[in-house]
Amino acid sequence: MMLELLKSLCAVPGVSGREHKVAEKIKTLMTPIADEVRIDTIGNVIAVLRGTASPEKKKKLMFSAHMDEVGFMVTKIDDNGYMHAINVGGPSVISASYREVIFDNGCRGMLVPTTGSDGAGQIGRCVVDVGAKNKAEAEKVALPGDTFTLPATITALQGSRYAGHPVDDRIGCAILIDAARVLWEGERPKNDIYYVFSVQEEINGNGGLIAAYEEKPDIGIAIDVCGVGDVVGSEPMIMALGAGAAIKVKDCTIMCDWELVQNMFAIAEERHIKYQREILLSGGTDATAMQKAAAGVKAGCISIPMRYLHTSAETFDMEDAVACRDLTVAMAHSDRL
Repeated sequence: MMLELLKSLCAVPGVSGREHKVAEKIKTLMTPIADEVRIDTIGNVIAVLRGTASPEKKKKLMFSAHMDEVGFMVTKIDDNGYMHAINVGGPSVISASYREVIFDNGCRGMLVPTTGSDGAGQIGRCVVDVGAKNKAEAEKVALPGDTFTLPATITALQGSRYAGHPVDDRIGCAILIDAARVLWEGERPKNDIYYVFSVQEEINGNGGLIAAYEEKPDIGIAIDVCGVGDVVGSEPMIMALGAGAAIKVKDCTIMCDWELVQNMFAIAEERHIKYQREILLSGGTDATAMQKAAAGVKAGCISIPMRYLHTSAETFDMEDAVACRDLTVAMAHSDRL
């Protein structure tokens, strides 16, 4: 079920700042399995499952997965009809070069280096060729300010492993939706559960920050992806595909609440959920944004280990994703939090 859900979410383009189509799809999916679903001012989808405890005894637990994906934005169309662009977030230009791209309106083009393969690593040395004869013809396809990305793909590899785009972080969204389904259909938790599907994580983290400021949770948990140390030439990191849900200790933007992290370890062990410790050398998640909201939030993160982040070959193990879902559900029910 989670694989089909992931495919359906990946199929909807949503470059940072242009997540509205993804938001509407997630709102539709969440409405039957939550007590309240809304889209806030900035574009976050916020769904709530009310807990069974009395108001003075229950806490607010917020889980946040970001809807947006890395991509590109048109900055100029020249007289020959070529479109020039900039990054939105940190996509791999090498991965996107000589590939089909898709605009917000569904039109297609090809991202090509202007100086041969040597220019493939820099978006400033690439253009989008939409087959236009001139500027006026190209403007019928897109205008400066329009965004584009790679078409969605999910490819089955060996065993429970898959690769594709934009798995970061539609897989986090799929995990959160599936966890919400499990909680809705089963025993209700004591605490109120806030499911946030945030915007703009890839560029500034404003979505997670604003959602946490709005709702002021007691605990904030990001559901995102993390790099691994089991690829050729990788930096020395302990995370690996197939080793279970990654419980973040720190990354370069946050030191997670240590008491919360230790409780997450304990919950995973009590429920026999396969997990690993995450110490990420670069990058950040909505956990950092939530931690900074209002007077501060106890923040942590559950990560899906992934190879080749921000490329068209983002590779993960579905068993790790299932472990992340199970840990999310277990945390919702735990008395440790």
